[in-house]
Amino acid sequence: MRQTLGLIWAGPNTLMGLVVGALAILTGSRAQVHTGVLEFHGGLAGWLLEKATQGQIFAVTLGHIVIGLTPAALDRSRDHERVHVRQYERWGPFFL
Repeated sequence: MRQTLGLIWAGPNTLMGLVVGALAILTGSRAQVHTGVLEFHGGLAGWLLEKATQGQIFAVTLGHIVIGLTPAALDRSRDHERVHVRQYERWGPFFL
């Protein structure tokens, strides 16, 4: 029950992540599910993340969606990004 409520509460932010992820897929990104979180890497989203942060940020979380530069970047940042997923579950739309 708690997990379901966390999914719903984080839903608006996850929806934003799904929009970004869908655009990423259309531009060559790949997707995978890992530990209940949908992860995208590469494509336009990865390129924008790299350019906007000058390669200093490997991944960004939006609800239950994580956008990363590469599969290796997702592996490297997974524990940290899961902390943000839990923050979204706790704070919902107020976390942004």
